[in-house]
Amino acid sequence: MKKYLIILPALLASLAMNAQFTAGIDGGLSIPSSDYGASNTSGTAFNGFAKLGSCYDIYAGFKFIPLVGAMVQYGVNNNSFDVSKLNGSGGSTYSTSGGDKVTEYLIGPFVSFKLIKIKIEAKLLAGLVSGSYPTLSSSSTLGNVTSSVVNSFSTGNAFGYCAGAKIKYMVAGHIGIGLGIDYVGSDISYKGTTTVESSGSQTFSNPTNNKMNVGVLQATLGLSLDI
Repeated sequence: MKKYLIILPALLASLAMNAQFTAGIDGGLSIPSSDYGASNTSGTAFNGFAKLGSCYDIYAGFKFIPLVGAMVQYGVNNNSFDVSKLNGSGGSTYSTSGGDKVTEYLIGPFVSFKLIKIKIEAKLLAGLVSGSYPTLSSSSTLGNVTSSVVNSFSTGNAFGYCAGAKIKYMVAGHIGIGLGIDYVGSDISYKGTTTVESSGSQTFSNPTNNKMNVGVLQATLGLSLDI
């Protein structure tokens, strides 16, 4: 028993001395896919009408054993809503307030290895993914009566994941420049969606729920600190 009590602290100290830390920030293009990037009004799926946008993420990872470590990541995708495609489908003419937004709070394993000044990383993270959808408004006038429809959506939350890979070039000691490709996926439910219709002095409210398959491909460039 005493032998193990001596070996365990020594092992933990060795792991701590050989631990490797990485942290950084990335930014780049957010390319929507799945229902999030679709603009089909004739189907039953809830579409995002999301256009090409921007993204960024902040991350930190610790590696206590060779190759494998744990990482946490916060990421945001901002995509404009393509209201012209929605209006081009016929029917009512809409205006929007806000845009599509996907936010990730993720944790999971990553692998990393270094070849001279080149470092290659791959990750598979999971956690909470949140989505914000713009408010859609339309109005029409018939005679002296003006009717309006306002569709407002609560923030949607669901389990999601991020799979990605990155290649870094260590430019100065512990500073790296990295090119990365990530894919974020989730099935987000927008609960508490409310449609308010007003015609003259009457107002009707119809709460509904919508579920959307979200997919985002991210192409990023970033800086990191690797110790």
